[in-house]
Amino acid sequence: MKEYRKLAAIMFTDIVGYTAMMSRDEKSALRILAKNRELQKASLHRFHGEFIKEIGDGILSIFQSSWDAVCCAIELQRKLTANPSFQLRIGIHIGDIVFSEKDVFGDGVNIASHIQAICEPGGILMSEKVYDDIKNKI
Repeated sequence: MKEYRKLAAIMFTDIVGYTAMMSRDEKSALRILAKNRELQKASLHRFHGEFIKEIGDGILSIFQSSWDAVCCAIELQRKLTANPSFQLRIGIHIGDIVFSEKDVFGDGVNIASHIQAICEPGGILMSEKVYDDIKNKI
């Protein structure tokens, strides 16, 4: 497979406290992991997102627009507020990604994962680039 670059809105999510959950109750943690995957795939479909891969309890996905990524993130957090079985941290950035050998790399992915890591539990944190794209939207 050839390597190619793509500009995309990148969303990286992480389940809050998953490592501790896994050490306390593995079965329950695995159920939450499956539920998270199911919720995200449904929301991704609605907002034209693409599920790229899971990294432990994190999910990396991409979108053609910042607006779709932010709307998807909002939907996910609203669903989890209504049914608080777990919380997510969500980071969103827009940038270049590199597809190579069935994997993705690049600054865009790295920045989105760093943004997610400093996000408050139950929150959505976005880069300035994403904010600039959506700031005039309702």
